[in-house]
Amino acid sequence: MKHFTSIILFLALAVSCRQAPSVPTATITNDPYEGIKWETVLQMKSALHVHTVNSTIEHGVEEGTTVTPAEQIARYEELGYDVLAITDHDYITYPWSDYGVSDSPMISIKANELSKNDNMCAYFCDWLDLPGEGPEKTIGFYESIEQAGKADGIIYLAHPMRSGSIKEAAFSADVFRKYPQVYGMEVLNVGQFERNNSIELWDQLLTELLPERQVWGTSSDDAHSVRKAGFGWTIFLTTEKSEAAVKDALKCGNSFFSTSKIVDTVPKLDVTPTITSIAHDKSAHRLTITATDYDRIEWTSCGAVVATGESIDYAAVAGVDKYIRATVYGQGGATFTQPWTIEIK
Repeated sequence: MKHFTSIILFLALAVSCRQAPSVPTATITNDPYEGIKWETVLQMKSALHVHTVNSTIEHGVEEGTTVTPAEQIARYEELGYDVLAITDHDYITYPWSDYGVSDSPMISIKANELSKNDNMCAYFCDWLDLPGEGPEKTIGFYESIEQAGKADGIIYLAHPMRSGSIKEAAFSADVFRKYPQVYGMEVLNVGQFERNNSIELWDQLLTELLPERQVWGTSSDDAHSVRKAGFGWTIFLTTEKSEAAVKDALKCGNSFFSTSKIVDTVPKLDVTPTITSIAHDKSAHRLTITATDYDRIEWTSCGAVVATGESIDYAAVAGVDKYIRATVYGQGGATFTQPWTIEIK
């Protein structure tokens, strides 16, 4: 009888174990830094939103921009940049040789800021919205996205929190869902930092769209003078110094971005934190950042800081869902990683 009872208890326990729900596990399904060889990778400092006097051609003198293309190019060369996209308002300032610059060490990116509706920067294409017809004549916001995409352009929303419909998370989320040529957004517009800081909107969009749709971020000066240059930049991680490599990095998020201006903090040092390596231990579900000139690292998911420190065991930290991203803070500013996509399975 005892033997029979033991068998019944064993079978009941076995059935109970088979029916017990599995513990959910967080898995990274999109890692923008996967495969990067940090010992040899090129870190290309890039200015992706810059203006010259050509911004007044379509929009008039109210733009208040008097710096010439040659002057702006010389300033970014002086600051040690590797990549420059002049994004004049509805005007293509390209090639630079047309403006007396033929031997710059920087990579020149063909671009413009489509400004007749909600603003967006269109890279690697020469499509313009009814050029020569003034700022009020437009084919429309959605039509502009479609045409720039057909011209093989890469689009990033510009300073989305400044004004217009794109500052609304629901509206911008719909744009990202509909148009694959819109790869990301200008999270930090440093030219008017307090008014154009879109960190909260970025987190809202990531929470809404992931894991189906990524939104990469950038930091830019939006410089309308040489005095406004050099306060916000994006670092592309590439194996070669070429336009093709920059284009791939813009598409795939192989980058991080920085500013010497961070909310509620006055920079005390001239050196902004920079990331020297990121390690992903898949078996341990751990991300580790190595950086310089920093005080702390914060890890954010769904708009909330979920952990601090150089490493995060993302499968074990409460609150991690949809994505994880890091911000590296120091006395000279802040550097932001791109988000890793997280799926809970």
